[in-house]
Amino acid sequence: MEKIEFEMWGLQLLEPMALILNLVMSFQSFLYYKKIRASFASPFSAYFGKFFLFLSISTFFAAWSHLFYNYLGIAGKIPGWATSIISISMLEYAMVIYFYPKGNILLKSIIALLMANAFGLLIFELKFLWVAIHTAIGLVLFLGVPFAFRMAKGTDQIGFFFWGFISMLMTLPVELIGLNLHPWFQHHEISHVFMICSLYCFSKGVLQTELISSQVKV
Repeated sequence: MEKIEFEMWGLQLLEPMALILNLVMSFQSFLYYKKIRASFASPFSAYFGKFFLFLSISTFFAAWSHLFYNYLGIAGKIPGWATSIISISMLEYAMVIYFYPKGNILLKSIIALLMANAFGLLIFELKFLWVAIHTAIGLVLFLGVPFAFRMAKGTDQIGFFFWGFISMLMTLPVELIGLNLHPWFQHHEISHVFMICSLYCFSKGVLQTELISSQVKV
């Protein structure tokens, strides 16, 4: 399915819906970052705040890389992809703290290695595939699988983080197979809707976790 192309100010521009939804996510993520930073000070919330901050930057650049693809080409994707990798790494660090409050040096070292490997692959070849793989590893190994084990053992219940994981995970097959339903609702737009839902769930998950933590301390 062809991308929507339109002309404005003599420029041949692309994908207006991708522009709009990415800017929505950028604004949404920045609001969550500001709210977390103003309300909580734990290492867990600090890393989640950084996740939202870098995702805000990533989606901001992604919005314009879609719009000006005819002029920027694949190189225009670099800022968005790079900050997306960092963002997912921040989420991984946050979840390590969530599952291991006393720390886990091995897992933190693995996160750093995965991030470096993703950047190395991007340098080797500019492909969204590396970003998708890094995202999948982060979501599945550092969020989905640990939560599944804890729910199976009865030590955790299905909550906002789990639903955020499910919603974010849905973006991977949509992007990899290029699912297009309509010229105005192609795979990017479908993924963005899932991501908007995920961000909401993650923000609620942080609030829920911090409230439970404060009650335990009291």
